[in-house]
Formats: sequence, C-alpha cells, structure tokens
Amino acid sequence: MNLLFVDDNRACIDTLVDIAAGLGHTTAVAHDGAHCLALAGETRFDRIFLDISLPDADGRDICSRIRKTGPSSHARIIAMMGHADFVEGSGETEFDGFLLKPISLQVLELFLLTQ
Repeated sequence: MNLLFVDDNRACIDTLVDIAAGLGHTTAVAHDGAHCLALAGETRFDRIFLDISLPDADGRDICSRIRKTGPSSHARIIAMMGHADFVEGSGETEFDGFLLKPISLQVLELFLLTQ
C-alpha cells in the first residue's frame, strides 16, 4: 500500500514511517500542507495520515482540497490529532477516520488493514 504521512512533528512521523515500512508499505512524508498537496497531486496514495494542525494550513482544508481532484482524491484520509475534543466537535468532515496521538502500533495496523 502507498502511504503518505503528514505531520510537522518529525519524531512522530519518523516512528509511523518506520512502523509502516516495517509492515511492507511504501511511504512518503510531508511536514506541511503545501508539500502534502504537491505530493498528493502527483502520486496516488491509498492512505493519507494527515495532522489537523499544520504550520501553514488546517488539515480539514487540506483534506477537502485533496478530495476535489488529483490522483489521491479517492485515498482513505485519516485525521491525526493530539486533542480528543476535535473528534467530538468536528461535525461533518471529509475524513475517513480519526487517530488520537500518540498512535500505537496496534491502532496503526488496524487502520492499514481496514478498507
């Protein structure tokens, strides 16, 4: 599976990439919204793990922009956040799921195995 991890926390993303690569997945990394949009616009990703709070953008806006067009428009996009209150107050979003940080190996595997 081709995965994109988007987070400005490099330690968090390095751990997730190591786990996913160890499970046999192809991975790419972006540390901000602009780089995420560039990658998603040129490559078809199966799953995108997208931090809600990026230095240059809101993850909800990035998700909406990816959904509109491009090779990753049908990717399963999972929101990653450090606060549970986002999930409770999120209302309607275009995300396919939510992960609360820190993300455990078991939870990541579950999201990689489900369609």
